[in-house]
Amino acid sequence: MSLSWFKNYAGLTLDEQQMKDIPNPTAELVIHVTLKDVQAFGLIGTLIVGPISALRRPETRSLLGLRRRMTRCGLAGVALGLVAGPLMTYARIYNQSEEAVYDRCYRLRNNRGQVRVDQASIVGLLGGGGLSIALKKCPMFGGLIGMSIGVLGMAFYNNKPKGHTEEHAKEDKDTKEDAEENTKEDSKGKAGK
Repeated sequence: MSLSWFKNYAGLTLDEQQMKDIPNPTAELVIHVTLKDVQAFGLIGTLIVGPISALRRPETRSLLGLRRRMTRCGLAGVALGLVAGPLMTYARIYNQSEEAVYDRCYRLRNNRGQVRVDQASIVGLLGGGGLSIALKKCPMFGGLIGMSIGVLGMAFYNNKPKGHTEEHAKEDKDTKEDAEENTKEDSKGKAGK
């Protein structure tokens, strides 16, 4: 982990040299996969398993019961993500070279969609928890709901039709230029044979 990793997650613009500054790619990848697992399992526990669990029993078929089941299942999902993330990462990179892990981290740093989802989940977690504290409610429930809204909101934002924002227009242009460059290289390679 390096200062450039924190700057990237904070949304600051980094030059190419700073993006390539990855002193410990394995730790960075473990953190990334663990965060994704926490997001996924926490969201599933909070928004899917919790409500189903609450509706199964008559004593939890109330707003209070629903909130408690969503919180309990969401926290169980977060705990599962904290355990599964490192295990999944190490199982995946077990036979990979350090260069392959470094390359994966570099690509993740440059994937603005992934970074936006992570940023939104953290902001949602802190915002939801903080709002719950201000309202004298359960901060864990507020944090789980905030994290889930952040993940779903950014997933929606990242997948809306391209060209609606300047950033998407730039991404489209870069992708088109990369495709044209690859086509030229392929043509040269075939012509040389």
